[in-house]
Amino acid sequence: MVQSHPSAHTNMYSRKLKTEEFRNKRKAFLFIILTVLSVLLIFFYGLPTIIRFAAFLTDINQSSLPVETNDTTPPPPPRISSLPTATNNEKIEINGNTESGAKVTISINGKEDELISDASGNFTFSLKLVNGDNYISAKATDSSGNESQKSETHKIILDKEPPMLEITKPADKSEYFGSRQRQLIIEGTTEENAKIQINQRRVVVETNGNFLYSTTLQEGENKFSVVAEDLAENKTEKSFTVNFSP
Repeated sequence: MVQSHPSAHTNMYSRKLKTEEFRNKRKAFLFIILTVLSVLLIFFYGLPTIIRFAAFLTDINQSSLPVETNDTTPPPPPRISSLPTATNNEKIEINGNTESGAKVTISINGKEDELISDASGNFTFSLKLVNGDNYISAKATDSSGNESQKSETHKIILDKEPPMLEITKPADKSEYFGSRQRQLIIEGTTEENAKIQINQRRVVVETNGNFLYSTTLQEGENKFSVVAEDLAENKTEKSFTVNFSP
């Protein structure tokens, strides 16, 4: 039987101690270095900067994870810019705004057309009106298929007919004499909601379309131009003259 020499065990144990001691010293050195670096970073950049940097690293880590999206929120109803209540133009342009990139469905008298809003959510559409009443509304659908509620319905009247205008007094070519007849009253009638101008002066029109205008005659020939304009901007003009002798 061979017995191991006691000095061999002593040398092996000594080497293990030295190796373990070296490892501990290296760990302690690294710890000191990291501590010093942390103190310097805080000193030069401040603790908030270090915290923000750590949060930034955390956000990067989280952003690399897959995110599930489930958009069930419908876009707001499209907002259509102000439109006239009546017009004499068959073609008009509709401008509005909704969610960016949404599909806009425009309804004109029940007939639908589609377009896509731009990056700012704006959209423009040209349409042709029919005679009489036209009803316009819109709704939006986003990329997830969510549909908005219908917008407010706008009514536009296409009217190409000039308004009725009748001058009841005075008759054309009438003659007036003396100071008592110098003050002239013009009477007439037009259609409801029309505007009246006599010699470019605005005249009040009653709800039934009747109007009165008082003026002072000048010696000789007095010319008058009466213009009626409806909501669609159609105009009817009538002229007459009267003569006055003091």
